[in-house]
Amino acid sequence: MRIAAPLLLALGLASGLAACATTESGVSTYTLGRGLVNYDAMVRARAECASAGGEVRPKGAQGEDPAQMSNYVCSIPKKAAQP
Repeated sequence: MRIAAPLLLALGLASGLAACATTESGVSTYTLGRGLVNYDAMVRARAECASAGGEVRPKGAQGEDPAQMSNYVCSIPKKAAQP
């Protein structure tokens, strides 16, 4: 439980402070924050991302650790992105 509280706080802060980046392909993205991937954190991140019209995806770079939340992004198509 002691580990879960800081992780939840970090996820909350990261999702609130995450900056969106828009590429030429018309996709807005933001990283999922810091910390280790676990079931609860990933379910929460997917739900938040889906509520914005997006989908959680790995960053896709070779050699990145799939156990780190920072190596995943919420990809939101331009038509679903809010101004």
